Amino acid sequence: MKNDARRELRAIRAGIDKVDNEIVRELAKRRALALRLARVKKTLKVPIYDRKRERALVERVKSWGSRHELNEEFVEVLFRLIIMNSKEVQYHEAL
Repeated sequence: MKNDARRELRAIRAGIDKVDNEIVRELAKRRALALRLARVKKTLKVPIYDRKRERALVERVKSWGSRHELNEEFVEVLFRLIIMNSKEVQYHEAL
């Protein structure tokens, strides 16, 4: 019985590790898109920060998260960090 539980524990942890790797991979893709976006904004002379777009994005992901049984406050905090990093990347790393 304990051996079955240990195997299950290892399998669950391996699954979590796989999901964590996918999250990091997707964050890297998002970063690359943010850099491309900054270059286009620069060409169009559009500001990096768009309060309306940011507010809409946060509301969209909170709703999406809620439909997937995630705490809305957690989703909001997580995405505000992601957005903050995205703006930092756009301000400091875009050519």
